[in-house]
Amino acid sequence: MPRHSSLLFRVYPAAAVALVAGFLISSAPNLPADSLPDEKRAAGASAVPLATWSSFSVSDDSIPAPSPDLSPQQVVRLQVEALGDNDEPYEEAGIEAAFQFASPANKRATGPLQRFRTLFETRAYAPMIDHLDARYSEAEVRGEVARIGVILTTQQGERAGYLFRLSKQSDPPHEGCWMTDGVQRVSVDQTNGQRI
Repeated sequence: MPRHSSLLFRVYPAAAVALVAGFLISSAPNLPADSLPDEKRAAGASAVPLATWSSFSVSDDSIPAPSPDLSPQQVVRLQVEALGDNDEPYEEAGIEAAFQFASPANKRATGPLQRFRTLFETRAYAPMIDHLDARYSEAEVRGEVARIGVILTTQQGERAGYLFRLSKQSDPPHEGCWMTDGVQRVSVDQTNGQRI
């Protein structure tokens, strides 16, 4: 059984949670069921077509990396999908992909990679590993900063909410790339409309 490791994620003030509380979560259009691994298809998960993590792989053992061509939504989806298939194309590749998209400031706080892995061993971030389904809010972009809410469904059928905060980098080598400054666990409002 793979070791659940860490993601980025510094805790942001309660104001950020209140800000994301109004995000309406929407499902992306489904891909054919046969495009999912058997265990996820059996659990009723849907595939998300927007920039899948495998669409950015150059070879079978590569992982996606920051690019100025990626939108904030694509950056979040790539990380979430990679964590959902954490051990593909190799053990803990999903965690490594998430670390690739961590901003330099985030890496200073959560790195190196070995330390970052330990975040996913915590109750707050363990649900991100090998989850079954993900729903995303619309991105809130203000200048060079973006926030996106995500609700994950775990293998146990539980729901976990997260708020991703990203910034557009201004310095090389990632100039013009959206990267993740932090991910905060937030509560999931289970009333009508699936809000986080």
